[in-house]
Parts: sequence; C-alpha cells; structure tokens
Amino acid sequence: MQSISKYLLFVLLSSTTFTASHAQESPVKEAEKINKKRSKELAKASPYSKEQLRYDADFAVMASSSDMLEVALGKLAQQKAIALDVKDWGKQMIQEHEESGRRLSEIASRAGIQLPANMGVDDRRVYDDIDDRKYLGFDKKYMRDLQELHERTIKRYAEATTKLSNPELLAFATEMLPKLRAHEAKTAELFKAANERK
Repeated sequence: MQSISKYLLFVLLSSTTFTASHAQESPVKEAEKINKKRSKELAKASPYSKEQLRYDADFAVMASSSDMLEVALGKLAQQKAIALDVKDWGKQMIQEHEESGRRLSEIASRAGIQLPANMGVDDRRVYDDIDDRKYLGFDKKYMRDLQELHERTIKRYAEATTKLSNPELLAFATEMLPKLRAHEAKTAELFKAANERK
C-alpha cells in the first residue's frame, strides 16, 4: 500500500513538473492553444470563419515572438558588440520592435487574441546561439543571424498581407513589411562590414 502511495505521489509530482516546465518552455504553444479555443467561440458571432480567425491569431503570436527576439538581441548587441555601428543598430532594433510589439499588443487585445508572455522556443534557440558567441565574433554572428531572421520574418509578413482577415492586423502587417525589408538591407550592409573587419 505504501509503495502504491509513493508511486502515485511520484506520478503526480512528475506530471506537475512536466506541465510547469512545458508551459514555461512553450509560451507560443500555450498562446496558440488558447487562441484555438477562442477562435472557435469568436467565429459564432464573427463574419470570419474559425480558420480565418486562427490564421490571424497564429500570425500575431509569431510576430509577437519575433519582436521579443529582436528586442532581446538588440539588448545583447548593446552589451557585446564591438563596432559602434552594430551597437547603434541594436539600439534601433530595440526601439522599433518595442514599438511594433506595443502596437501588436493593442490590436491583439481588441481582437481577443492571446499573445505569448515570452518568445517561443525556436526564437529562444536563436537568441541562445547568438549569446553563446565569444565577444570577438559577436558582431559577425549577430548580423548574419539577424539577416536570416529578417528573411524568415519578411516571408511570413508577405504571406500575411494576402491572408489576414482582421483589418487592423492587415494594416499593421502591410505597414511593417517595407520597414522589415529596409531592416534586412541595412543588416546585410552591416554584416558585410563586420565580415570584412579583421
């Protein structure tokens, strides 16, 4: 009897630990789960289908996580970048993506979309990879990975401008797209300069 009680206690503790760590490690998944339920309920009184509402929510969640990553990387650049132009670019990324995040949060609130409390696991992996770089090679690594990040984000935003249903989200994505393309061009220029530095 005692061994069964110990086993049940072990299972209960393991389950609680897994649930807590799972929620902590997957803020994007948690938000997506909430939004999936909300989309089903909202669709009953909305001109948009459950699938349209779900796409809007998934885009907002992705964009929010991406903004958090850009801000976190910008702060990292303030600490670790050697070149002044890379530090300045990191500062600009903080300002622009904090503003983007605020706007997105306001739109999501009005639309009943749950945004993640922290960046998603994939974005966290990008951050950790760049943070792991030694000071000497940070500038090059940061600019190269930021360029790849912008390419990925631009692709998602470009698709969203053809698929979003929510007018505010659509306006947001449409306005952000040329800014992201400008970011990508500047990042490529800074990466080239960092790559040429000895």
